Amino acid sequence: MFSLLFSEEVFQYGNKLEFFVRIDTEDAEITAYMPTHKKLFSIGGNASLSVYDFSKPQAPQIIQKIKLQGEASSISVYNDLVALALISERHTDPGKVLLYRYQDSLELYKSIEVCAEPDMLSFGPHGDFILVACEASPSKDGSIDPEGQVAYIDLSQKPQVQTHILDFRHLDSTSLLKKGVRVSGPANFYQNLEPEYIAIDSSGQYAWVSLQENNAIALIDIHQKKITEVFPLGTLDHSLASNSFDAQKDKKAKLIQAPVLGMRQPDGIAVHSKNNKHYVFTANEGASKKESYFTDETNIQKLVANNALSLKSFTPSIIESLEKLIVSKMDTCKNQSCEKVYSFGSRSMSVLDGKTGKILFDSQNQIETLLAKIAPSYFNWNAKKGKKKTDTRSHYKGPEPENITIGTVKGKNYAFLGLERMSGILVWDIENPENPSIIDYYLNPKDRGPEGILFIPEKSSPIPGTPLLVVAYEYSESIVVYTFKK
Repeated sequence: MFSLLFSEEVFQYGNKLEFFVRIDTEDAEITAYMPTHKKLFSIGGNASLSVYDFSKPQAPQIIQKIKLQGEASSISVYNDLVALALISERHTDPGKVLLYRYQDSLELYKSIEVCAEPDMLSFGPHGDFILVACEASPSKDGSIDPEGQVAYIDLSQKPQVQTHILDFRHLDSTSLLKKGVRVSGPANFYQNLEPEYIAIDSSGQYAWVSLQENNAIALIDIHQKKITEVFPLGTLDHSLASNSFDAQKDKKAKLIQAPVLGMRQPDGIAVHSKNNKHYVFTANEGASKKESYFTDETNIQKLVANNALSLKSFTPSIIESLEKLIVSKMDTCKNQSCEKVYSFGSRSMSVLDGKTGKILFDSQNQIETLLAKIAPSYFNWNAKKGKKKTDTRSHYKGPEPENITIGTVKGKNYAFLGLERMSGILVWDIENPENPSIIDYYLNPKDRGPEGILFIPEKSSPIPGTPLLVVAYEYSESIVVYTFKK
């Protein structure tokens, strides 16, 4: 299946997504929807929370805006409750979860202290708990570096609320390091762990948390209120033809094979359960550390200058094609004659077994191969800057798969994957979760940097029987609602 649709520079492969409405707003990072009141909530980078009347989604109307005392990082809804994660002014201090109740308007219900730098939160499927991933990144000078943790907020005895902080201290750091769980900075192992994103299974029994910088995913047993496992996610070997990638900033879409291992390092994750098996889908964005006191980044030029690379693996032509590729100092071998280097992100989507951590599927080079055909003039462009310059991000994480969500449309299951720098939404058929297939890609360069992806099922939709996909585009400050073609 291959088709191109050009209309005011709209590019589309397949025909699943259909543009419905656009909201221009400064709060365009994460959205949440309340079916009981038909309200849409959005937050962005402006320390504010916007509330929209979504009863007529073709013409959303803003009805309330709340100024927040800090940076909001995430928002989630259950019945008439709205939970919002708030990062403290000094992000190494404990953050807060603000719990609002919606009646005729939002009213603050409780303020709950959690762990440092809450990055993402989610209600459990029955509304009896909230999980909060606290990234706990170090201060700018590295003098303060809290441990990464997950907060469990127990709502089962409302109005009383209990908070349990789940840490990693009971896990054997030596064993996890041997398995391949990565450290990305000079601090100790537990300070290095940085929870990023949460996915909870529909039964509310298990949850998974991406540890992006650590190239790993943690498994939480909800009933035990305990992190039970950490699974390393390994790498994609770009020396194989099926894993070829564009590593050069040369204004062309050109995929090559090279002795580079792409660390998956997912940001957003989602879980799909089928036949008593939990499939965790990962958006393999990649992440490095670059602070005033420390950087994990280097490039091929510097490694060549230091005579660090094997001349057998890195021939002159390979070096030329990788010249500016950003790679990891922490993972690349420290001795001379290094045969492979490690890059940030694998530019792919993966599926793993949620109970064992085994990788069941990886999209390999499918995403970059498709983008080169569908939208070559925007291939690996930098949507953050909004300038139409082809291939400006190939040397550093490429299209950047950012976030993923799963939804059911007319009885079929799909995954929706947003590409942060390339922009646009990929749609995957996941009826066979161990072998998903791309069925659509929708890119309008006017909408740049998808951050939050919200699926509203048909039973909850403000349009009866019509599911909706709501995408918050951070860079263009727009929220776009899509419907699905029959």
